[in-house]
Amino acid sequence: MVNTGRAVVIGASRGLGAGLVRELAGRGWDVVGTQRAESAELAAAAAANARVSIATVDIDDPASVAALITGLGDQKFDLVFVNAGVMGPLHNSIDKVTPAELGALMLTNAVAPIRTAQALLPLVKDGGTVALMTSILGSVAGRRHGLNGLYSASKAALNSLSRGFFAADIGKRPVTVINFHPGWVKTDMGGTGADIDVATSVAGMADVLAAPRAPGQYYLDYNGDTLPW
Repeated sequence: MVNTGRAVVIGASRGLGAGLVRELAGRGWDVVGTQRAESAELAAAAAANARVSIATVDIDDPASVAALITGLGDQKFDLVFVNAGVMGPLHNSIDKVTPAELGALMLTNAVAPIRTAQALLPLVKDGGTVALMTSILGSVAGRRHGLNGLYSASKAALNSLSRGFFAADIGKRPVTVINFHPGWVKTDMGGTGADIDVATSVAGMADVLAAPRAPGQYYLDYNGDTLPW
């Protein structure tokens, strides 16, 4: 792990993604934050700190990801953080979900993040980190409730696919993969009744990223505590 370096944060238009961009840049990182559509919050972060630059990508579209990589040129990164994700249908019902709703949820929350991480992996330095924004709700071993079933399933799928990514794509490279639970955060997705604010979550994750650890795969919360798969 390194305390500063070059990072790309995928899905930084608002909330945790924009917060991560601000936090890392404030700690001396040079950060590329991505947006799917024009983001006032990300633009403000770039205006406030010259270490922030902006790129546009839709991770559901492989051609858009390829264009992002072309735009990044020969840059190498110490950190690739794939944050992009959606809550899914508001009804959150297994009985009501349509094939289109389920397909969109699984594509954006599980398949596209891994596909994007695979595409960006050649730009990650040895000794670097690939981070994936998941959730404690994606823990199968820890699931003893019926809350947010569809969203939880999408994050469990992300966790499962990330295990294959680490085994098959990282292989023997000295690159760390961290599956992050950011906490229950006051965002548009987390709601106003959540436990912590964005600043607390992103500061904790930045501290975890800076902490020394051997290359490997880890499922951690924003405090650095290990979670059960």
